[in-house]
Amino acid sequence: MNDIEQIKNDVKEKMSELRYEHSMRVAEEARELAKHYNINEEKAYLAGIVHDIAKEFSNEENIKWVKKYNMPKELLELEYKNIIHSDVGAVVVKELYGLEDEVCKAIKYHTIGDISMSLFDKIIFIADKIGRKNINLEIEKIKKLAYQNIDEALKFYLINRKEKLESKGENFHPKALELLNSL
Repeated sequence: MNDIEQIKNDVKEKMSELRYEHSMRVAEEARELAKHYNINEEKAYLAGIVHDIAKEFSNEENIKWVKKYNMPKELLELEYKNIIHSDVGAVVVKELYGLEDEVCKAIKYHTIGDISMSLFDKIIFIADKIGRKNINLEIEKIKKLAYQNIDEALKFYLINRKEKLESKGENFHPKALELLNSL
């Protein structure tokens, strides 16, 4: 199954209404960013639709996918509960829809990023951050930067995320820190 309408319908059945609406906003943002950067718009739109496919999976579903694909067991630890959907989602869309590796990689990196991110990966990452119903000043700034310089948008987001986590006494993911340092 690689028809966008079929995938949209399938994703809509798998997600809550709020998550699906977010995914559609991300898909639209991804398409616009892809257009701006002369990247395949349809592929970016599709990645936006499916990027959170595993976000609402139960712990049991996550365990099933982690075991099936022999993923690192630490993904199941509490500290990874907000990011496991990226790794699981990447294998789910490959298996269910046969999506190409470039889309799967963008899904895998859309939460914490990676130093090896391509422009396509960065577009999906940023689209996820700005594809929101309620836009605050920070998101507005990220969106503005995204159309000027995607790396600056990424850097601005990561700096703010790091500060927020540290102010709550939480850790900034080492991969995100590595990405931030590379920018």
